[in-house]
Amino acid sequence: MTPAIDLISRRSQRGAAVPDARYRPVIHYSPANGFMNDPNGLILADGIYHLYYQHNPGAPVSGNVHWGHATSRDLIHWQEQALALFPDARGQAFSGSMVWDGANTSGLFPDGQGGMAALFTRAGPGRQVQELAHVQTQSPRLALYKGNPVLDEQSASFRDPKVFWHDPIQRWVMVVAHARRHEIGFYHSTNLRDWRHTGSFGHAGLLGLDYECPDLVELPVEGGSSRWVLFLSINPGAPTGGSTVQYFVGHFDGLGFTAQDQATRLLDAGQDFYALQTFANTPGRVLGMAWMNNWLYCNATPAHPARGAMTLPRELSLRRRDDHWHIVQRLPDLSPWAAEAGQELSWHDATSGTLACQSWSDLHALEITASGRLSPDSRLRIRLTNRQGECLEAGLDNGSYPGFYLDRSNVRGFEHPFWNHKAIIQVLHTPLPHFDCQIVIDQSSIELLGMQGENAATFLHFFKYPPEQLSVQLENGHWQDGKLRIRPIG
Repeated sequence: MTPAIDLISRRSQRGAAVPDARYRPVIHYSPANGFMNDPNGLILADGIYHLYYQHNPGAPVSGNVHWGHATSRDLIHWQEQALALFPDARGQAFSGSMVWDGANTSGLFPDGQGGMAALFTRAGPGRQVQELAHVQTQSPRLALYKGNPVLDEQSASFRDPKVFWHDPIQRWVMVVAHARRHEIGFYHSTNLRDWRHTGSFGHAGLLGLDYECPDLVELPVEGGSSRWVLFLSINPGAPTGGSTVQYFVGHFDGLGFTAQDQATRLLDAGQDFYALQTFANTPGRVLGMAWMNNWLYCNATPAHPARGAMTLPRELSLRRRDDHWHIVQRLPDLSPWAAEAGQELSWHDATSGTLACQSWSDLHALEITASGRLSPDSRLRIRLTNRQGECLEAGLDNGSYPGFYLDRSNVRGFEHPFWNHKAIIQVLHTPLPHFDCQIVIDQSSIELLGMQGENAATFLHFFKYPPEQLSVQLENGHWQDGKLRIRPIG
C-alpha cells in the first residue's frame, strides 16, 4: 500500500532537486507524480471525503489511465492513497462516479452492510462500456464485478457515468454522455448491475466536439425550494478555447431532464476549469470540484513534477435574479488554515493609490477578500509582481460595462498558442451599486469569485521568476465603505 502523503507538509520539499517544484500548489490537491485530470468518484463516507481521479502514474502526460485516490477530513488537507483502478486488456479506466450502496442493492458486499460502489467507463479500442466495481475492506484496489460490462451500447464514444439514488422512484439513475452524438442518456437500475434506458437530452447549449462528464443534481434555491441542474463539459469548443463546463436549469421527472430554455450558461469564465463533479452522500449541501487545466495545453504546462491540480471545493446553489437563474459558488471558509493574521482593513472613503501590500511566500497561498462601493470609472487592481516585471492581475473595472477580470499576460513562465491571457466576467449592473469578491492565489493558480459567488473565473499561472509582493491599488476614483482582508493560507 502506498504511504499516505500530507500535501500541506510537502511544501517543505518545494525547491528540492525537482524541476519547477515552485509551481506545486499548497492548498489545491495534486498527486505526487504523473498526470491528473478529471475528478471521479467524489463521495463522503464515514466522515472521510474521497477524491478519485483520472491519473497516469507513470508520466506527466495524459494516457495510461488509472484511477488515483486521495482522502481528506476537511477538503483542504489531502492524503494521496494507493491506486484504485487500473487499465486491463479491455481498456483504460476512464471517468465515472462513486455511490454509497447502504442497502446493498448490488449484492456486492458479503456482510450485507453495504458500502461504496463505482460505475466507470472502460475505454478500449473502438468501444466504450460502463463497468461496476466496489471498495474492499482488505485492499485499496477496487474489486471489479465479474459480470462486467453492466452497460454496452456498442459505441466508441459512450462515457463518464454519474450515478445517484432517486428516492421518488426508488431507483438508481445514471446520466452518461453519448459524446459525439451530443446527447446525454438516462438509465434506471434497482441493483447497479442491470440498466434500462429511460430518456435523452441533447443538442443544447454549446455542442463542441464532444459532450463529456455530465452531472445531474438538485440544487437548493436561495430563499427556499430547489431546481434540477444538468452540468455538461464540452471539449473542444469553449468560447474561451478548448474545454469548459456549461449548465442547464430545468426539470427531472425521474425518467429524463427537460431544460427550461436552451440558453448557454458557463459555470466559470476562466480557461482552466473542466469536468466538474459533485460529491455524493453530503445531505443538505452540494459540493463540487473541477480539474484546473485545459485540454488545449494540459500536456505542455510546467510539471512540479506532477502535472494537474483540482480546484478548491465549491458549495453550489441557485439564485433567481432579474428573471434569470444563476449558479452561486462559494469557497470553503479558509480561516482554520490561515497561517497568520495577515491584514484586515476598513475605511469610509479611500481615494486612488496603493491601499495595501503583502509579501509573497512559496510556503503559503494568499486569500484576498474585498467589498464596498466603487465610484464610476474607477478600477480595483490586485497585482502579484516581481522585480523582473512580471505581473498577475485580478480586479474590478467599474466602467461603462462593469466586470471582474483576470490578466496573466505579463506572467512569462509558460506560453502556448492557445493560452488566453485574459478573462472578463461581465457583472451586468450599471452603475455597479456594491461589489464583493474572494480571490485565492496559489503557486500556479488563481480562483476568483465575485458578487456573492455569482461570478467565477479560474486561471493557471506560471511565473518565470518568483513572485515577491501582492499589492491592492485603486485607480481613478473612490472606494467607499471598503473592507479588505489579505491573509496567507496553508
